[in-house]
Amino acid sequence: MEHIAAFMLLIACSEDLQACKEYPAPAIGYETVEQCQAELTPAIGTIPADQAKTFGKCVEIDPALLYEDAEIVWDVTEQRGIEVTLELVNPNMALQSVASVDRPGTYNNVN
Repeated sequence: MEHIAAFMLLIACSEDLQACKEYPAPAIGYETVEQCQAELTPAIGTIPADQAKTFGKCVEIDPALLYEDAEIVWDVTEQRGIEVTLELVNPNMALQSVASVDRPGTYNNVN
């Protein structure tokens, strides 16, 4: 049985970062962060060229998270790129035990 250790988040924004939207990643999840990162730059390249700023990040997660209800919350800033948190719908589980976004992400500005 496969387990998911990371997921990819692709975001395109206006020049002023006031209007951003998610784009679909090439896979729902990845067994390793390294697999995700290997596909990150090509995936960012699939975002339409008319988008002013594009960003991508691989986020490491605990495979146990797949059995919990969680919401991916993201924000984009000029200084930090994509900031991601996972908010559990079940507040009885500690967030620190299921998500880690401490790894440096890859932020690409295509335009």
